[in-house]
Amino acid sequence: MAEQPWEVPGSRFVVVEAEYPPDGGKSRRSCKLELAQGAEPISTEEEKLLRATFFVERNDLLSTGRHEYWNPDPLFSTNLGIRLAGNNPYGCRVVSFLDIDTRSHSQSFFQTGSAEQDAACGAAPRFTHP
Repeated sequence: MAEQPWEVPGSRFVVVEAEYPPDGGKSRRSCKLELAQGAEPISTEEEKLLRATFFVERNDLLSTGRHEYWNPDPLFSTNLGIRLAGNNPYGCRVVSFLDIDTRSHSQSFFQTGSAEQDAACGAAPRFTHP
């Protein structure tokens, strides 16, 4: 997978745009927001606020009828998601998610973003692949 990070120097977060290797001339994409290297971990209080905000945004999207519930496997203390009820213009199901872990004994984990879900869909590749 090819990745392109976007970061404001000194910021707590980094945006990571990714493109997966082409399959049949098509490549699926994702865009995530993650903690920057060495950034302060997400606290349990921040996790509660982020989770509550995600619920509000998800409910707003569900009310349009263009989205449906989709939750990833419960691997972390927070695993929330939503996806398009149909395909995007490139024939992909798009999921949006919030993954946070503040329970583990290692450093906390934070990632949120949107991604095309299926390797059989997508658009022509934009990034260079080795």
